[in-house]
Amino acid sequence: EEDKLLLMTLHAAKGLEFPHVYIAGMEDGLFPGQTAIYSNQTEDMEEERRLAYVGITRARQRLYLTAAMDRGSVPCRFINAIPDEFLDREP
Repeated sequence: EEDKLLLMTLHAAKGLEFPHVYIAGMEDGLFPGQTAIYSNQTEDMEEERRLAYVGITRARQRLYLTAAMDRGSVPCRFINAIPDEFLDREP
């Protein structure tokens, strides 16, 4: 068995599981996207939330959610829905 890195979209990850999952760009405006944030349609934001759930639940052992600190962005609003006991926040 080879060690390898697999990159895929969250849409393609549905139904799959991996020992470690990294989701980069967990920042409002990137994920969820600006279109969903500024849309007047509740369904748009709920679709982004479902997509986040798909990504988060693909991890069997460890999940890494990253956000840039130097862009002045706000961390993804979906992270706040995760109980603190499951988070290990690093600066």
